[in-house]
Amino acid sequence: MFTGKKLLVFGDSIMFGSGNGGVGVGEYLRDHLGFNVKKYCIGGARVGYYPGKNWMVEQLRRAIDERAYADYIVFDGFTNDCNMTDGKTCDVPLGDISEGFEDFDIFAVKKEGSTFSNCFENILYSFKKYFPDAKLLFVRPHNMGRRDDAAQRLYGERAVELCKKWGIAVADIYNKSDMNTFLPEHRDKYTGDTYGWGKGDSTHPNTAGYLEKYMPIIEEEIVKL
Repeated sequence: MFTGKKLLVFGDSIMFGSGNGGVGVGEYLRDHLGFNVKKYCIGGARVGYYPGKNWMVEQLRRAIDERAYADYIVFDGFTNDCNMTDGKTCDVPLGDISEGFEDFDIFAVKKEGSTFSNCFENILYSFKKYFPDAKLLFVRPHNMGRRDDAAQRLYGERAVELCKKWGIAVADIYNKSDMNTFLPEHRDKYTGDTYGWGKGDSTHPNTAGYLEKYMPIIEEEIVKL
């Protein structure tokens, strides 16, 4: 069913497979379902602009400039936007949902004053415009012990709300999986010791995290598209 189909993967370290030897969602979908995979995802990426970090808008601009083709697109985004580098405020403001479906242009989005919601809508619009044949799946990550509980719920729910507005399917790991790395046993079983702490880092799934918690939900949803 999927053998040879072209899959593009966008987003951050969870899509990329950081902490798991670079084996992420794309590689598992290739191995399990036969996709031909190209990754644009980069660890640390934000949906909205944050100085010194990869900007998801630029991932998409690159794919468009390269005239990449996609039968399927799988992506995530917001985990790093709601990170609090200063310990107080999210790195990228949440912003507001735009009215309607007009006035979006991925090549006109400005770094200055960008918000998660506006950049995310520009990305969703551009998936629809530039990859009209692609089937789209957004992955909402697990309950993450290294993110503020309220912030990750707020940004995650906003992402799901915007996907609903734009008619994009969601693989909701947060709600459909019990993976909760606030729990030490889940942290150590399902995430890698990426930083040499002697324990899971709460953020980056290891092989067990992907195979037991992420991929069953992602594969169930992608078959439905």
